[in-house]
Amino acid sequence: MLNHLLDWLDLQRLITALIMPLPLGLALAGAGLVMLAASRWRRSGLLLGGAGLALILLASLPGVAHGLMAALEGPYPPRPPADCPRADAIVVLGGAVQPLLDGELRGRLHRGSDRVWEAARLWHAGCAPRVLVSAGGKLEPPVAAAESEAITALLSDLGVPASALVLEADSRNTQGNAAFSRERLAPLGVKRILLVTSAWHLRRAVALFARAGFEVVPVGADYRSFRACRGVACWVPSAGAFEMTGLAVKEWLGYWMQVTGADG
Repeated sequence: MLNHLLDWLDLQRLITALIMPLPLGLALAGAGLVMLAASRWRRSGLLLGGAGLALILLASLPGVAHGLMAALEGPYPPRPPADCPRADAIVVLGGAVQPLLDGELRGRLHRGSDRVWEAARLWHAGCAPRVLVSAGGKLEPPVAAAESEAITALLSDLGVPASALVLEADSRNTQGNAAFSRERLAPLGVKRILLVTSAWHLRRAVALFARAGFEVVPVGADYRSFRACRGVACWVPSAGAFEMTGLAVKEWLGYWMQVTGADG
């Protein structure tokens, strides 16, 4: 029963979620409070609790959030579609549109839906003759269809014809995106791809798609670090900065586990 409810990928996501700044900081602070109750551990409790609160505070600072995000996005500046190199296919990754839920007529857009718009612009600019949509996920209630179907519908609304679209709906993470995209595109003779995803995700995605045998041209979307903070605003905690820090930390962890760890 547990294996049905929680598979290995779910477990990975759960572990990652637990070591994000907020749950980890709260856990450290909570452990510190427990230790404070025991007089012989009072000093250690103060240090541990202080470390947890400091972690939460640090993660909520815009200066920290923008620094972490800029390190991910910096190597992949925006490029006009008209300047794109010719490729065999455009590959756009999921995380852009809410999968269709029971009773819905269309998927809801996320902030990452910039990825879909960028893929459509590249196709209209003649950068490649086809677009592969790589986005799967668990098809369990209330999810009625994979995200790739919702993205494909959006690309069709943006003028990309069905004859140019290829769907990949089996992947559940970036490693799966690369592996299943290879399965779909290899029979079509695709070697060089324009890989479209959020700029902060490109470092990991490019490495995994290159490992899968593609010649990868990265194309960024959904940039987060352009509006960098200025002056004292960089050191005033905010919920937005906390969210951005968590996203950046998650991406660095993903790169370490899927790329660096696998290489080692």
